[in-house]
Amino acid sequence: MAISKKQSQTKKTSTTHKRAYSTAENEVVELMSKRYGGLSFYTVIMLILAVAIVTTGVLASTQVQQYHHGYKNLQKMKKEYLQLQIEHNRLKIEQQTFSATPQIAARAITELNMYSPTLKDKMIIQPQAKSNDKNAKQAELKQVEGEAQ
Repeated sequence: MAISKKQSQTKKTSTTHKRAYSTAENEVVELMSKRYGGLSFYTVIMLILAVAIVTTGVLASTQVQQYHHGYKNLQKMKKEYLQLQIEHNRLKIEQQTFSATPQIAARAITELNMYSPTLKDKMIIQPQAKSNDKNAKQAELKQVEGEAQ
């Protein structure tokens, strides 16, 4: 008898669960079969899901496009950065070259005792005026011949 009471209690609980489950199932079925503005609830849900899927696809593709655009810009900036580094190094070398000029002048003065010439030390040499006159050339030749004798 103890077994039969236990079995009857189990049957009662399972029937209660079945009723609760079937009641919830009936409510869902009833909700799905209702029509809202000429459309069933199921159709509305499927349309919403379709729109959500399409929207997600569009957003994903725009994100991929933005990623590719950003990566392209990054590569462009890396190339520009390398070019700027090369130019910077070239300018540093040029700056060191120009800064060496005053050092050379200072060493010339201190170690080699060089100095800038004064006005007295400067002499301006002008070339002689050339004359196209034959007489002037003959006079020069006579003068040279006279000196040679």
